[in-house]
Amino acid sequence: MKRNLSLIFVFLLISVFGQESLRETAVVKVVQKVSPSVVSISSMQRVQNPFFFGDFWNLFGFGDEFEGPSQEEQSLGSGFIVDKDGYILTNEHVVLTGQSIKVSLSDGKTYPAKLVGAAPEADLALLKIDGATNLVAAELGNSDDLLIGETVIAVGNPFGLSKTVTVGVLSATGRTVYSGKRSYSDFLQTDAAINPGNSGGPLLNILGKVIGVNTAIIKNAQGIGFAIPINRAKRVMQQLKVYGKVKQIWLGILTADPNERYLKKLGIDYGVVIVKKFPFAFPQSEEFEEGDVIQNINGKKISSVGDYNAIVSLLQNGSRVSIEVVREKGRRTITLNCSYLPDSLTPAMAWELLGLRVSDGRGGVYVDSVRKNSPAQRVGLQKGDLILSVEDEKVLSEKDFLTRAKNAFVSTGLPITVARGNWSYYVTLNILEE
Repeated sequence: MKRNLSLIFVFLLISVFGQESLRETAVVKVVQKVSPSVVSISSMQRVQNPFFFGDFWNLFGFGDEFEGPSQEEQSLGSGFIVDKDGYILTNEHVVLTGQSIKVSLSDGKTYPAKLVGAAPEADLALLKIDGATNLVAAELGNSDDLLIGETVIAVGNPFGLSKTVTVGVLSATGRTVYSGKRSYSDFLQTDAAINPGNSGGPLLNILGKVIGVNTAIIKNAQGIGFAIPINRAKRVMQQLKVYGKVKQIWLGILTADPNERYLKKLGIDYGVVIVKKFPFAFPQSEEFEEGDVIQNINGKKISSVGDYNAIVSLLQNGSRVSIEVVREKGRRTITLNCSYLPDSLTPAMAWELLGLRVSDGRGGVYVDSVRKNSPAQRVGLQKGDLILSVEDEKVLSEKDFLTRAKNAFVSTGLPITVARGNWSYYVTLNILEE
């Protein structure tokens, strides 16, 4: 009898509300809401072969001015509209060098896009299209208020398959992920499938709010996807919109993950150790001592260099920051005023930390000089070498190199690809190596 009543109830529901309404689950409603905001992005760039220039072409009677053959490379990815005026957020690696970018909207119309700014260290880029009307901006959520296990939805264009939807749960937050020689901190982890082409698309909660920017950084990953928390992306986006780049907060110190022996010596079980300080670039760093272990910043626990970098990246210029450190003489709280690392100091920091001066080259940047007893000299770099990439990302100018080299100022090493003659090799400039 109860079963019959249940069947009758279901039949009445279908009769009253219709079959379609029963199929409109929460996920379906989210997809319908957000799809108009999700875009497909393609970027083309012409790449010069770095191994066929100069002396190579001179062998055949060509002069140094002959550039040799080149080829076009295409990048495909996703993005989402963040402002009705035509601003679109995506991954930095999707747009390559920002040449010939095209954005396709959900209605099938395609527009040329301008690169407003890019943040390689955060893998985020801001684009703008003009002339499009009735744009629908995605609603941005709060990635500081997430529940492990809550339903998440990824929308994008994996492998060029537009408007692909995958569903999963939020598996973890605060992940540090390694891809090649590069590390990414404070990522969201999900089991929703995120493949090449999904990069730059939105990760949504069940309310249809963007909580992350999907990033396919681990090739052939099975059941694991990662996304940049939207709160971090918001801060980067704001700076890109105003300055065209991210101005990094600089505390004048270099940190590393300590070994267990050192932590045990201080009677603690977590933190990051200050291995170098640079008062010439940030006078307030004099208050630190090399060997101090940072355990908290503004009351937030610091368990790794990834934690440290993630928290510092959210600090605001001019704000006060409270840093709790442990040293052999006990605990101390150091209060500093946050400030940006001036662009004018970047070449000096590259020389001080890496031991390199570079200039624009063909297909990369040339090494102009190498400092004695520097990380650059220790790996065998020589004047005239051509640096092709930094952290697996191509560099085509001195500006590109210095922008990416800033990552070394908050880490302990910088992986680069170098060409010499007809050969190329991969090395890491280890700042702490003696």
